[in-house]
Amino acid sequence: MKVKIRKKYLQTNRVGQAPIKFRATQSKGENTDVHALIIMQPVLKKHPDLRKPMIRHEVDEIKHWGEGSCCHHAHKHAKNREPKLTRNMSVKSFWSEVKRRKK
Repeated sequence: MKVKIRKKYLQTNRVGQAPIKFRATQSKGENTDVHALIIMQPVLKKHPDLRKPMIRHEVDEIKHWGEGSCCHHAHKHAKNREPKLTRNMSVKSFWSEVKRRKK
């Protein structure tokens, strides 16, 4: 199984929504390729210390999903491998952290 991932930034920030998400497809059968698109908000360009672990989380989740796990199990697996900075970060706490850093 190969995982092919592309990355894309949105044009504008959407405050209150998830800063990063992915869309993935996989054709039926065993050991088929996974094609995924990681969509990021532009605010992550300015904060690489937040961007890198979030991308790594999405990549781990895509790989685990491609191996046959359901979305919930893939998310839990990726969550356990995250660094301490972003492990318990929710959408609301992410945007409050970005707002705090602007000051």
